[in-house]
Amino acid sequence: MSKKRILHLISGLEVGGAEKQLLRILPELQGDFDNRVCCIRGHGSIGKLLEKKGIKVHYLNIKNIFSPNLIVRFKRVVEEFKPDTLVTYLIHADLYGRVLAKLCGIRKVLCSQRGILLNWEWLRFFDRLTKSLVTKYTVQTEVTKKELMQKLKLPEKKFIIIPNGIMVEEFDFDLNVENKKAELNINPNNLNVVCVSNLRIKKGHEFLLEAFEKTYKTNNNINLLIVGDGDRKKSLIEQVRDYDSRDNIYFLGNRNDVREILKISDIFVLPTLGEGMSNAILEALASSLPVITTNIPVNAEIITDNVDGLLVSPKQSKELADKIKFLIDNPEIREKIGANGRSLVEREYAISKISSKWSGTLKNL
Repeated sequence: MSKKRILHLISGLEVGGAEKQLLRILPELQGDFDNRVCCIRGHGSIGKLLEKKGIKVHYLNIKNIFSPNLIVRFKRVVEEFKPDTLVTYLIHADLYGRVLAKLCGIRKVLCSQRGILLNWEWLRFFDRLTKSLVTKYTVQTEVTKKELMQKLKLPEKKFIIIPNGIMVEEFDFDLNVENKKAELNINPNNLNVVCVSNLRIKKGHEFLLEAFEKTYKTNNNINLLIVGDGDRKKSLIEQVRDYDSRDNIYFLGNRNDVREILKISDIFVLPTLGEGMSNAILEALASSLPVITTNIPVNAEIITDNVDGLLVSPKQSKELADKIKFLIDNPEIREKIGANGRSLVEREYAISKISSKWSGTLKNL
């Protein structure tokens, strides 16, 4: 019996949450399905990694999302591959994909919704307008399911919850910590606070920088490692120009050694104002780091406050500074919360468990 053919349509394949999940999940599904990826814009580093893992990637190379070439090139992929199901990721692929599926005769459409759209929330109108073209929606959390049921006016049966998954064993490795710190040119004797996130609006970096400056005034034996890039980098660098802590703040940009940076860190902070479901939090938990993040509903669905992480109010730099100082001053609690977080991801978010949910969903669609 031939495998069910699944075409995965995504807006782009640069490093991001949805892209990372494709890279983790699709190789796990290859035994049961014939998976291919179709990328609307550009190539991206995740595309190359997918190809290395044996997943064929079709690049449509569309520069203008309204180009008629999108229909022509997508149709060629469909005529060659003849997919049974289309799975879409990220808002532009979600909206165009369901229409393209209708035009090209793909009968099953699974829309993988990531929750909050940040600067694209206005597109929710078109989501509602075309929702009848979607067979099922997958969401990562109960919070997101309830939000979308209300926004899209759809019944609960249209949604399937599949959280993000993580390959926990990838975070178990030996590392010469001193050499890594020397490579990054950071003070080897300082405690490291790390944040991994794109430098974009509503990620809350400005509040983390304020909190770090407050913490530094009472303890200057700390570094802040900011991993990620984006359009807010210039303004964030300008923000710290006159900070006393400026020489201890490191903007490291996009990295391919995030796991190693987590390995040399002591506290993980994500001050986000809105998320789908954060891969960065899961990676920090897998690294046995104590996590401080905002008490927004989607984060609170992952983190139990004072058990496997600490939750703070969004936009409150003093509260965030107090939590950072608390963990600095209490190494035993840091270690305990980090261990609890590691147990959490092993129990709930291991890639084998999440892949099984995806497999069952695709088989039963």
